[in-house]
Order: sequence, then C-alpha cells, then structure tokens
Amino acid sequence: MIRTATEADFDFIRAIQSDPANLKTIAEDSLNGLAHYLTDAHTDLLIWEQNAMPQGFIVLAGVNYKDVVELRRLALKSPGQGQGQAVIADIIAYSFDMLDAQRLWFDVAADNTRARRAYERAGFTYEGTLRQHWLRRSGDRADLALYGMLRDERP
Repeated sequence: MIRTATEADFDFIRAIQSDPANLKTIAEDSLNGLAHYLTDAHTDLLIWEQNAMPQGFIVLAGVNYKDVVELRRLALKSPGQGQGQAVIADIIAYSFDMLDAQRLWFDVAADNTRARRAYERAGFTYEGTLRQHWLRRSGDRADLALYGMLRDERP
C-alpha cells in the first residue's frame, strides 16, 4: 500500500538514505529537501507499507502534469527480501490509476543489476543510457539506464 508521507516519516526516510549500502544507488535529501516534497505541487513523497508498517519510500515528480510521471526515488528498508515486485506494482498502479499518467519513467544506476532486473520483470522497457551522468555520493560517476512504461503497456 502507498500513502502520502508526513514529517513524522522523515527519520525513517533519512535512515534508509543514510545506510552506507545506498551510497551507490540513491541520492540523499536534506530535511529541507524532504519538506519541500511535501509542499511541491509537482512532487509526491510517498511511503510504501506492508502490514501497516513502513517498508520503503518513493518520490514521484511531475505528478501535477498528469501526463508524464518520473519515478525519482525508490528505496526499501530491507532490499533483497522479495518486496521489489510488490512495490513496483503499487507504483505502477498509483501512477496510472491515481495520477492518470500516460507514461512512467525513471533512471537507475546502470550497474544496479538487481534493480534493473526487477524493473524489467515488471514490464518496463530499457530506453537508453546516459553515460557518466550521475556523480554519486560515493564520489564516482555512474551511467544511468533509462526505463519507461506507457499506459497501454501496463501489465
């Protein structure tokens, strides 16, 4: 289940972002950045829950345009535990059903093979690579793989 985040969720989100295992996979937002997501009409900061317990967070951008939605951030508290397909399915449903998007897209570090496999299993199409595009918090540069799904391609 996906719900809108509140300021009470910031510690949970920051704990995931600050996990050293995430240095090469996700960017880190300041508290001000997280607060901005809550007030920005074009961005949704969301919490993904299972059994009423927060398991991850999501940032969607472009949500007010109702045409093209960007999955800007997805991070789970315990990656590799088999939750990937469930959270991705919920993001797809939220984007196409709640936001009425025509397209959902995102970029992912090209060397994040676990995430890429999960997105491809969920039906996303690889659309290209932005070479050496992202300066990670770990200090190295990463290629970003672009993925997208159109409404009529939804599984």
